[in-house]
Amino acid sequence: MPDQGRSGALGATLNGPLLRLQHLTKQFTTQRAVDDLSLSVAPGEVYGLIGPNGSGKTTTVKLIAGLYRPTAGRVEVAGIDLHQEPERAKRLLGYVPDEPFAYERMSGREFLHLIGELWAVPAAERARKIDELADLFRIGSTLDAYVESYSRGSRQKLSLIAALLHAPRLLVIDEPIVGLDPESAARTRELLADYAARGGAVLVCTHTLAFAEAVCHRLGLLRDGRLAAEGDLPTLRALAGAAAGDSLEDLYLHFAARS
Repeated sequence: MPDQGRSGALGATLNGPLLRLQHLTKQFTTQRAVDDLSLSVAPGEVYGLIGPNGSGKTTTVKLIAGLYRPTAGRVEVAGIDLHQEPERAKRLLGYVPDEPFAYERMSGREFLHLIGELWAVPAAERARKIDELADLFRIGSTLDAYVESYSRGSRQKLSLIAALLHAPRLLVIDEPIVGLDPESAARTRELLADYAARGGAVLVCTHTLAFAEAVCHRLGLLRDGRLAAEGDLPTLRALAGAAAGDSLEDLYLHFAARS
């Protein structure tokens, strides 16, 4: 796994969670997409946000990324209020959207250098990290082609690399393995586990329950913008009155179906 920090950022100690949502609410006209949501993600933890379509997952992710302003409540990154000090908070945050974006008429390498420049990553360092991460995801042979020629999977890999370039403390990823081949999905799982082991925190929003079960330490199931259940797998099984061998899919169907 490539080195993730310029100055040991992932190894830095922090008292308290790297992500904290406090009574977060987002109202769109007559629809309340997120409703008084509170959760936290600690250093060293991969947290999975799951739930049916329309449950508020992507809205929550966009609130964390600063793309939406909350109607009420707070988003804190390493104790920094995202909306009071957005630049300071976002320097600690890496974001991968559900639809990967890059400029079509740039090569992948040019795009990554642009992202690194925007984050003020020194040229030599970003070149090294681009090569390391491109090798990890087996995308080096396509980096010098225009992005318009990339497959969905290659665009997803490019987004993951871009999110890691500035050595964030917190990764927020919406559907991390959509479009990825099985080998790249396995590498993404290993990358997230290693990232957390180095002291980073990850919030993953996904419909891929097998991936969530394999990589997440805790899970929160959203329904109608609220947490219907939260905890590690043993906790969720206990809450559901389920057997020890029940899968996350079994638990998801149980909690999603409750009135």
